[in-house]
Amino acid sequence: MKTLEMPAAQRNALVEHHALAVDARGEEVLQGLNPEESRFFVACMLQEPMRPEAQERFAQLHVQHEAARLRLARVDDESSGEAPERPPRLAPKF
Repeated sequence: MKTLEMPAAQRNALVEHHALAVDARGEEVLQGLNPEESRFFVACMLQEPMRPEAQERFAQLHVQHEAARLRLARVDDESSGEAPERPPRLAPKF
C-alpha cells in the first residue's frame, strides 16, 4: 500500500476521525478524494498560512471529503444498529 506522506500526529488525527481509505489501486487517500486531491489536501493542511490561490480548492475538497466521510459513517451506523423494537403486545381485554 502506498501511504500519504504526513506527520504522525496528523495521521493519528485522521485515523481517529475515520478520514483515511485505500483506493482500488492500493493508494491511501482521504475519504471521497482521489490520490492527487488527497496529496494536495494534506499539503494544504501542513501549510501555515495557506497560499491564497489554494484556499478555494482546499475548501471545495474539504466539503467533498467531509460529505463522503459522513455518508460512510451514516451507512456504518445503519448497518450496525439493532433492529427496531416492536411495540409491546397488548393483552386482550376479554
